[in-house]
Amino acid sequence: MPTTHTTHPVKASGPPTRLLLGLTGALGALLILNLAVFDDLRVDPSAGVLETFAKPQHLAGLVAVLVAAGLLAFRHRSAARVAVVVAWIEIAAFSFFHAIPFELGPSKPYWGDGMGDALQWAGLLSILAVSAAIVGVARRSALAKTAAAS
Repeated sequence: MPTTHTTHPVKASGPPTRLLLGLTGALGALLILNLAVFDDLRVDPSAGVLETFAKPQHLAGLVAVLVAAGLLAFRHRSAARVAVVVAWIEIAAFSFFHAIPFELGPSKPYWGDGMGDALQWAGLLSILAVSAAIVGVARRSALAKTAAAS
């Protein structure tokens, strides 16, 4: 009597959605902490909460992270790509506004003249690290998917 085996096709590993969702949530929390604790509201006594969070660059970053997190939560097929794009935008924006060592346009560098204290640097480096982690996780999963397909 022949034996039958039920084989399950090997599924190519997609992006680890839970990890990306966790990292995207962490990025959102860091953006809020950056505004409320690390930078804007702490160092500028004239800054109001509503005015700070309603600034176009702050609002755009927060909304982009919320959209990426929503897509990841609902497992949309483009969710990982959107999360990576948002992470790269945050890396570029924070690098331009705070990490370059000279003032250029609206940037407020944390270099020289005591402009950036330890909390501001901690916020900047945390946001850059979490954004880089999002890019790295998505890249590793894309490479694994490519390797599994070939």
